[in-house]
Amino acid sequence: MSVSIATASCGVCARLTGRRTRLALSLVPQATRRSSSPAAGFGARPSLDAAPAAPSPIAFESPLSICLYPDPRLRAVNKRIVKFDESVRRLAEEMMEVMYDDDGVGLAAPQVGVNVQMMVFNPEGERGRGTEYVLCNPRVVKTGKNREFDEEGCLSFPGVRGDVERYAAIRVEAQDERGDAVTLTLKDPWLARIFQHEFDHLEGVLFHDRMEEKWLAKNTDALEKLVDEYQGDKQKVAL
Repeated sequence: MSVSIATASCGVCARLTGRRTRLALSLVPQATRRSSSPAAGFGARPSLDAAPAAPSPIAFESPLSICLYPDPRLRAVNKRIVKFDESVRRLAEEMMEVMYDDDGVGLAAPQVGVNVQMMVFNPEGERGRGTEYVLCNPRVVKTGKNREFDEEGCLSFPGVRGDVERYAAIRVEAQDERGDAVTLTLKDPWLARIFQHEFDHLEGVLFHDRMEEKWLAKNTDALEKLVDEYQGDKQKVAL
């Protein structure tokens, strides 16, 4: 399947500061975050093709829930999906449900604790509106020349927001939940941004990795709060 998306952008920034400010797009403490700059391209891991194959069926527990920073699953290696059975389709459906329930427009599998190469997104962020996408084993095959800064947030990082530079247009190849080939040419900067954010998740790269220092400084308190809450929850489990 080949889909070209060239819808007119009505101002990505304006859309990001409305209901889509809760864009399901992720962070870890500065001491452990990856060395990456906005111009560093896609991710810092070896090629996703080198990742091991995911077991079949894919194991996960329902209902799924969002993993909050600094959950280590947000940095774990995500496995390639090689067998497209019912578990793949069920995971896609449940991820989409979590995305809508949390008012997001995109979600990657590691954000719900399932370390496989899958993302879902709907640029409208509302069931029954827009177009739903399920991409497995996505790869970037071409980027445009232009880059844009815009504000992003992440369902895995409530309270954290900052400008991130992304390509304004991008072409990708992937498979859908049934294993059929998909090619997307994302010419709308909004759609291109959503894909790139979720693709970073699959490489274990989080959106603060691409933030400039001024934005990291602005988010220090929010990040420290997330770390404290995560460590507190771990201590409660240990007790």
